[in-house]
Amino acid sequence: MNKFTNYFIAILLVNILVILSALFIEFFLKIKPCILCIYQRYPYYIIALLSLIYFLKKDLKILLILLIILTSLASIILSTYHVGIETGLIEETTSCKTSLNNNLSKDAILKQLESNLASSCKEVSFKLFGFSLASINIILSLILTTIYYKIYLWMKKNA
Repeated sequence: MNKFTNYFIAILLVNILVILSALFIEFFLKIKPCILCIYQRYPYYIIALLSLIYFLKKDLKILLILLIILTSLASIILSTYHVGIETGLIEETTSCKTSLNNNLSKDAILKQLESNLASSCKEVSFKLFGFSLASINIILSLILTTIYYKIYLWMKKNA
């Protein structure tokens, strides 16, 4: 096994770990994600998929790592936008707001609240070490993007 393969295995495993962590928080800790929390998972899914493609098309390694870097940059932008909403620096969009139908009875409203109503993007329903998950995602995405870029530079030098 060469170093290129090891890097793509590591990238795949890290992204799977992040995805599993988000799913654990949602399904085992019963923390309902907002729509932006769900969207922030997509770059990790895409990067995992790109990592898997490497094993089918090893000659595309430079292109794949560049796509991984771009996807990771999108993750930074998306999580920064989410933190902007959480802190009130950016206005929450209508797709993020939790709303109820005003024409419902009290019982119907209670039933709707008990259903799978997504939480507002502005509300921080889960913190780790005092940071919202969107804040942690910014930090993690910055670290991973830096690592991916260093891998890219190494690959260009050793390709």
